[in-house]
Amino acid sequence: MINGIIKLFYSEVVKTKIKNLPSSEYQLRDECKDIQNITLKIDSIFFKGLKFIFGLFILIFAFNIKIILGIEVLLLELAYIVYKRNLEIQVKEQIENIKNSIEVTSVNLLDERGKSGINVLISLLIMGVLSGFNYILVLSFLAVFLFTIKHICSNIK
Repeated sequence: MINGIIKLFYSEVVKTKIKNLPSSEYQLRDECKDIQNITLKIDSIFFKGLKFIFGLFILIFAFNIKIILGIEVLLLELAYIVYKRNLEIQVKEQIENIKNSIEVTSVNLLDERGKSGINVLISLLIMGVLSGFNYILVLSFLAVFLFTIKHICSNIK
């Protein structure tokens, strides 16, 4: 019971203190925006570098295991980079359209056929790792890769 009374008293004191605070923006917040923007840029550059190093490490590791695995991983990384760049451009266009209040129908870069192609690529890569990359799997991987990239690029136009 004493704890309940203390909590009630404390909450009432806190509520009155909060109500007495000024409702305008604080000067400290405006002064720290430049510092916040700089730290966000540093974090962005750091994480991009970290992703690049991680991708390079995976690529080197794949080439050390087997040259065909390295080529497949390289092709997958290139497809990922192309996809991310196109997605970034599309997101920026959508943000500009929202800012300008212009309604434009968006083009879906990756439909169900593209998603299934990427899933097949990953499955073939895993089967290749487990089976030692026989020629049938490598040719299948290259064929699916080319058709998936062609399909994704045809959706861009």
